[in-house]
Amino acid sequence: MENVMFFFANLPVYSYGFMLGLGLLIGSALAQREGKRKGISHDLVFTFIIKAVLVFVLVGRIACVYQVYGWRTFIYPWTLFSGMQLDEYVGLLGAGLYTLYYLVRHSQNPAAFLDTLVPLVAVMQSLGYLGSSILGRETTVAWGVDLGEFMLHPLPLYSALAYYIIFSFLWRMRRNLRYDGQLFLGYLALSALAQRLLMSFREVFGESTNPWLYTIAFVLFASAWLYLHVRTPFTDSRRRLNLNDWRSWLVYLASVLGVGLIMVRFFYWRFS
Repeated sequence: MENVMFFFANLPVYSYGFMLGLGLLIGSALAQREGKRKGISHDLVFTFIIKAVLVFVLVGRIACVYQVYGWRTFIYPWTLFSGMQLDEYVGLLGAGLYTLYYLVRHSQNPAAFLDTLVPLVAVMQSLGYLGSSILGRETTVAWGVDLGEFMLHPLPLYSALAYYIIFSFLWRMRRNLRYDGQLFLGYLALSALAQRLLMSFREVFGESTNPWLYTIAFVLFASAWLYLHVRTPFTDSRRRLNLNDWRSWLVYLASVLGVGLIMVRFFYWRFS
């Protein structure tokens, strides 16, 4: 089930694609801003994002078409342009491999470069989930999505809120880092924890071994983060900022709550 948000030039604009694109635009701006603060060229960050997106689309599209046409895909390449469906998992794998290649060949400080990408990834995931229509398992809670004969958990909303909290927390802490790669490790740990918690609301929870994999991933990444955090003292170039001011935390929590309420309103508007 896919929601049409509006029509543009008589063509349907679907909620998932629109929100994912919006996340790409916002995340790209944040990544370039963070890269500039870390001394990474604005053009370097922008070029990487464009190429990574192209790899994701191309690899994901080829994988999707290959599932239908098999080896004939390479004989009739125009089939790649006959639709817009993508195999997201294969596309992400391709983008991940390209990221590894880019870090090795073009980045002088791969860990710092990965830190600049954390806002982009977290925002894209949050807004992408908010536009998704893949609901969770059946429920009786009052905030479930009513489909007539039954109600389902609003899994996309849970996921969107979880990743927005991850993004907002890491964005707040980005000026209080002890080592390069700290944001990236923190994102991996928190993302694994979020996925483990979200599995309780998915349809196939009892048939998958992934809960254990997410738990192990969380423990490993969190342990690595904590070990490096303890072993790496602050230097002159990385001064500790005062994050204990209750006023700043109050403003932060109020902003998270405000954005969360907007997300809730938008999500239920889509299914109204």
